Amino acid sequence: MMKKLLFLMFICFSLTSACSNDAANSSNSNDQIVNENLNNLSDQTKDNEEENNVKEKEKNKEIDETKSNDPVENVKEETNEDINGEANESEALELEQETHHLILYFSDRDLMDTYRIKKEVEINVGDDLEKIAIGEWLKGPDHEELSGWVYSGVIVEYIEEVDGVAHVSLSKEILKTSMGSSGESMFATQIAMIMEQFGYAQTQVLVEGKVLESLFGHVYSGEPFFANEPDDFLWIDEKDSREITMKNDAFKIYEPAADSEVKGEIVVRGLARVYEGTVSYEFEDGHYILDEGFTTASAGGPGWGEFEIVIELDDVVDYSGRVILFEESAKDGSKLHELIIPVYVIE
Repeated sequence: MMKKLLFLMFICFSLTSACSNDAANSSNSNDQIVNENLNNLSDQTKDNEEENNVKEKEKNKEIDETKSNDPVENVKEETNEDINGEANESEALELEQETHHLILYFSDRDLMDTYRIKKEVEINVGDDLEKIAIGEWLKGPDHEELSGWVYSGVIVEYIEEVDGVAHVSLSKEILKTSMGSSGESMFATQIAMIMEQFGYAQTQVLVEGKVLESLFGHVYSGEPFFANEPDDFLWIDEKDSREITMKNDAFKIYEPAADSEVKGEIVVRGLARVYEGTVSYEFEDGHYILDEGFTTASAGGPGWGEFEIVIELDDVVDYSGRVILFEESAKDGSKLHELIIPVYVIE
């Protein structure tokens, strides 16, 4: 009886184990199938997405090709680009450009005097107007009666304020400029006057950032140049149109002309640029001084002042004489800037 019972229990256990194994195997198989399906679905989705992307690209390409072959569409696009480009450029110019009026100083063609002119310039907002003013001066004047003599390759390196003094640094090409003592004096006056309009009473000129004792060998440049009053200089349209018959650095003579015939008196009229406006003169016949004296011009140097001298003649006629104009040296009384005007005295 016991044996039968054990046999039945064995049979039941075997059947239960078999069923459990089948269920497990079935579950594993189902999981594998699900995973495979999910993988297949993912692959199919990717394939569909790639196919759709290819179709979309081909469609866009066809649309672009159609537009490019359509002359109306091309004209529209080009027109819109041109309009937008011009509008942007116009707005940029309106925002960036501004007009300024500068006062520049130049000598006449004979290097006898300095005149001032107005110049209108268009500059970008934020540009250094002081640097532009010196640059325009270095270029030279446009006026036919004025002259510029600075070497054309000169560059304005920088301008800065140092203790209230304008420091203007020029490139080394400035040293190639050739000018005499009067020209160098005008150079100093003109650059100082240009900076005066920006509020500087003194201007120090430097070469590549260094102060030199002399730029051209005549005028000391180791210290700043002082500006004069703007009204000391005529505007170019105020320039005297009278003909100058003789001249040098200190005198410009309107009359008499050299070798003129005179009778009764000699009238000398002209302009002088001398210390305190004092014009000294002598009249001699080649052997003796027949008359001498001085007069005072309407302005002293470095500006030009008008003067007039009247020399009364005696009864002696038919001889050659000379009027000698000069500036008397304050140091030793010697004659400076002599100008000789030969005349012939007649009855």
